[in-house]
Amino acid sequence: MKHEINFPNQPFELFVDVGLSHNAPHTREVLKDNPNTFVIGVEPHPGNCKSVRSLRLPRFQLIEAGAYDGEGEDSLELNMMQPDPGTSSFLEPTDVLLTQGPGYSIANKVKVKLITLESVLSTVPWDLVVGGIFNLKTDTQGFDYKVLKGLGDYINRVQDLQIESTTHGQYEQACTQEELFSFLNEYMNIVKTDQFENAWFTKKK
Repeated sequence: MKHEINFPNQPFELFVDVGLSHNAPHTREVLKDNPNTFVIGVEPHPGNCKSVRSLRLPRFQLIEAGAYDGEGEDSLELNMMQPDPGTSSFLEPTDVLLTQGPGYSIANKVKVKLITLESVLSTVPWDLVVGGIFNLKTDTQGFDYKVLKGLGDYINRVQDLQIESTTHGQYEQACTQEELFSFLNEYMNIVKTDQFENAWFTKKK
């Protein structure tokens, strides 16, 4: 899958946002705080992509696909959840999620294209990226381990990482926090976790 991205022609900082939800809150915050940042956003949910496009964000490229590890087929069914599309996942929801509130259910299933972050990052003009490093946020409802594995050697260029490290049993076959932390330990130091599901890491020196 080719990625045609219009990168800046002057030095810039790079942020990759995987799992934008319907309003891309992290991307919007990064763009607001740093006018020198270019953002690549990866989002598989068609409805979320439509909403994000309507924001007409500057210095931003949307890739409508799911990020994975490159193993197996390059497309997969996405469980499109309601009432909160941000809980949509390639993994099957469990009763933990389905009983979370009134109306939680799979509204539809749609087959979407899968890409690796390695394939995206191979198109980056790294000579223009400040420091040759980038920041990454991934929030994919239990699919984050596959997102990370799909970085290939580019995981060595990740400076700061924010990741959804657990789904609290909301999805079947989701990677555990222990598995994620064990994988990341080779490349990054943990900075902090919150009382919900997020964890922050920084590149090892």
